[in-house]
Amino acid sequence: MLPAYRGIFVLFIALVLAAVLEADGLRKQATTQPAGFGRNVAMAVTKPLVSFSRALHLTTPRHELLVAIGRGDEDKIDTQVHFTLPPPAGPLPRKISTGPKPRKHTTKPPKPVFTTAHPLRVWVAGDSLADVPGQAMQRLGGAIDVVGVESRLSTGLGRPDLYNWFVRIAEVPQQLHPNVAVLSFGADDAHNYMSGVPAGKTVGSLGSPSWDAEYERRANGVTAELNAKGIYVVWLGLPNTDHHGFRQSFPVVNKILEDVVAKHKTMSTFVDTWKLLSDKHGHYASYLRVNGQLELMRLSDGTHYTAAAGDLIAQQVVKQLGAVYRIEP
Repeated sequence: MLPAYRGIFVLFIALVLAAVLEADGLRKQATTQPAGFGRNVAMAVTKPLVSFSRALHLTTPRHELLVAIGRGDEDKIDTQVHFTLPPPAGPLPRKISTGPKPRKHTTKPPKPVFTTAHPLRVWVAGDSLADVPGQAMQRLGGAIDVVGVESRLSTGLGRPDLYNWFVRIAEVPQQLHPNVAVLSFGADDAHNYMSGVPAGKTVGSLGSPSWDAEYERRANGVTAELNAKGIYVVWLGLPNTDHHGFRQSFPVVNKILEDVVAKHKTMSTFVDTWKLLSDKHGHYASYLRVNGQLELMRLSDGTHYTAAAGDLIAQQVVKQLGAVYRIEP
């Protein structure tokens, strides 16, 4: 039987070897931690570890294995907020009024018609709150063809280092050809830390002018990019919640999303899930009466949706899409 110190030594060597072989993965885990002392320590430790491992090509086996299973970008850390459209030049100068203009008689163009034979192509994407409404949209069937439901836990517009949605959103128009994008972001963005901030800029805490401006830039950019490709954008607002902290932070994100939609009125809409899933007094409700029967709306965490809540959201999405499309049953 080995003495205890030999067992500890063997265990130590095994841990060191594992750390060297997993250096890139450990570096990414360090990078994606929230700002603070723990992240600073992890970054300081993993930086020389990665340099050492790469110099000896010890990271190669892990990378080749990830490529073989189709996850070659697993260790990639991409914090860039990618937009192809140039940023707005700023506010336009005010036009000087020269008096009332003669009223023009214009007729609205007919709404595009979608049927079972020619369905409306819908892409649903976002954080964990996107999944249940996406499944509910799929259940609608008929003239609604859900071309994809992409729900990634703990991701959003604020943390491209965890998953870069800006890259994915740029890929989708060519890959899936949706007419409509239903987006649910913000639940995992409603905190102070934000990665991918442009060089030379700093962002304050959630709700500060700098945080709001940067988040609005991202949501506005996503909307503009999709609109430019002819894709109508539906932003799902964050719901009223039983989680005390979220009751303070979710309205901040909702206000930003509503402001973004106001800038893109003809090609976007905001679904107010806070109001939709609250009781008649505007308070959080675990149950709501639907067609005369009480239905459970939330899971035990007081935030995530049940299938019944997903159905209500999907119906509201279709109702608001009815303002721009003729969707036949």
